[in-house]
Amino acid sequence: MTRKRDSIIRLTAPYLILLIMAFAVWAYFQTCYSYTFYYKEQNQLFLLSGDYIATYFTKPAWAACLAGDFLTQFFYYMYAGAAIFAALILLLGTTAYKSLCLAGFFRPISLLAAVCAMAVMTTFNFNPDYRMSSLMCVLGGLLSFLPYSLLLRRKPMVRLVVFYILSSLCVWMFNFGFVVFLILFAIAEARLAIRQEEHSITTSKAGKVFVPLCMTFLPIYYIACTKYPVDPTTCRSYPGIGDVGLPRQDIEDYLEADNLYYFGRYEELSAKVESMKSPSREVTFYYYLAMARQGLLPHKLRSVKPVNLGTLYEIGPKSTPTEIKMVNELYFALGDMTLAEREALLSCVFSRDNRNVRMIKRLAETNLVAGDNEAAMKYLRILDKTIAYRKWSQANRPGRINPMLREMQQYAVKDDTIRLNAKCRDVLTNLLRANPKNRIALDYLLCTDYLVGARELFAEDMKTYYIPQYGMPTEQMYRMLYGGEK
Repeated sequence: MTRKRDSIIRLTAPYLILLIMAFAVWAYFQTCYSYTFYYKEQNQLFLLSGDYIATYFTKPAWAACLAGDFLTQFFYYMYAGAAIFAALILLLGTTAYKSLCLAGFFRPISLLAAVCAMAVMTTFNFNPDYRMSSLMCVLGGLLSFLPYSLLLRRKPMVRLVVFYILSSLCVWMFNFGFVVFLILFAIAEARLAIRQEEHSITTSKAGKVFVPLCMTFLPIYYIACTKYPVDPTTCRSYPGIGDVGLPRQDIEDYLEADNLYYFGRYEELSAKVESMKSPSREVTFYYYLAMARQGLLPHKLRSVKPVNLGTLYEIGPKSTPTEIKMVNELYFALGDMTLAEREALLSCVFSRDNRNVRMIKRLAETNLVAGDNEAAMKYLRILDKTIAYRKWSQANRPGRINPMLREMQQYAVKDDTIRLNAKCRDVLTNLLRANPKNRIALDYLLCTDYLVGARELFAEDMKTYYIPQYGMPTEQMYRMLYGGEK
């Protein structure tokens, strides 16, 4: 009875260790690094459409990309991202452990290698641009080796045929996952050869013919299937292997601020930023934008430093994707749907595979507010084919949009205008001329005058835009500056 119990413990202990590590991965990402998953979800687009799914078959690693992108769309839901990622890491660890055991390694060595593989793949995910399809490529290589490992006692000729079938499928479906499959194959066969067993490929007559072919044909086949590099300057294989890294708290803080603003959790955002010792400019941008949404911008100005209203950004060839997305949020909040649509299109252009579901939703929103129903329906029909945004799309049709978008319609510029530039001051004054009660645009105009030290412009803007609508200023900052000017 004792021996049976000890045997059960020896068999289950490795899987328990792998489960504990997967739980640790889930706990860390859920509590300390969860907003990375929202970023991944919002910067891709997966449609439940036959035509769309067919596009995956035109590239290598189609199975890994299809599975990875399908799972990534569920990162939209709270708690789903860390749970899915931890489950994939657990599957990777158990598959690696079982594969190495079947290849002939001792359990402790197999367990150590599996834990190391889990740790390395976990560090890859510290990069927000790391995709689940890359993890699926590695997992696919491990899963491809499992059927082969069950045939290690069969005749060499049988295994060679199975090897060519599995390796070809692995290259086609998982691209660089084939390297993982080939390494495990080489290790398993090397162990058989060292032990001089009669069913080793390298010591058989068949192996003298097929092994050289394996070493020449398959690498050429692999290189031929990597003609879709992520970056032409580095020629990385599609969809990208990933880089070992460490947690970046500054990136997580930015992503948290971005998402808290995006989901309208303004009070949580303000509490978070005000408690930070040294927030970045990107974080404070969303803080002040949330304050403006609540009518608190003149009251909260300079309460968090550095002060970044985003009104000094000028989008051009040297602008980063982060700046483009930030300015998109600013223009949309101000009510300039034309420029908000432009930045949304630019964000799509600079997204991976030109697919960005958050910007597709923004394009639908801008056209709904602007009253361009035909253009709005084009993007709404795209969102109809998604899982996370389908309900929102069906609830926001022309004529029955949500209250937030309906309120923004009163500030949208309805007249066509010729724009000579996209300087924010010109944007703000144009919005105020069209809609004098656009309070967000007014606060941004006056606060920008104050920040750049333009006292004369501040007084002029107060007389032109503020006083005719609201009378003498009641905000302490406005009253102090305007009274000092007078």
